Amino acid sequence: MKLPGTEKAVPAFSHALLTLALLASCTFARADAEADFVRGREAYRLNDVAGAMEPLKKAADAGHGAAQALYGAILDSAELDDEALPYLQKSAGQGDMDGQYGLAKMYFTGEAQAPDPADAGRLMRAAASKGHRLAIVTLALAYIRGDRRLDADHPDSAEAREMLTQAAEIGEVDAMKAVAQGYRSGKFGFPADGTKADQWDARVAAILGTGKRGARK
Repeated sequence: MKLPGTEKAVPAFSHALLTLALLASCTFARADAEADFVRGREAYRLNDVAGAMEPLKKAADAGHGAAQALYGAILDSAELDDEALPYLQKSAGQGDMDGQYGLAKMYFTGEAQAPDPADAGRLMRAAASKGHRLAIVTLALAYIRGDRRLDADHPDSAEAREMLTQAAEIGEVDAMKAVAQGYRSGKFGFPADGTKADQWDARVAAILGTGKRGARK
């Protein structure tokens, strides 16, 4: 092989060295992005939002999916929707569940215009399928409301029952009440089971009772 504009041949071993150098460069870049993400995430967890933004942006701009999701979520919470959207889109495009949830939320709430009306539900379900707790709860509550924006207006479906059960296990009280109601009346596709209905009612009462005692202290 000859270099463009020259008559000199490039030794074969040079190509191998160049490939190794490029691979090493990519590895170091990923390591730097991960370090920036960890630093930004820890600052954010300590409520140091200002300190979190610079390393998160560096990692996000380097293509780190989780950093894109968190940085986008922070921008979204600050009502900087136009700035948040591309980061969440990139994160969701990488399959990051926080990015998928954040982008679904922007579409669902009308903060951003979805390319397809079904995108909000599709992304929310993708995040929920990976165990994203807020996505699970959001879908469960959507089924309780019969919300068409998330394609949750078929409350007797198997998915409605699954989302409600998962959200109830997480501890979402409205979902727990719905599960109890479902077992008592057959709503949301639950089989009638008085014993399970009583068990869920008892769990709801225990949570609400704990909350009342805590409020009196």
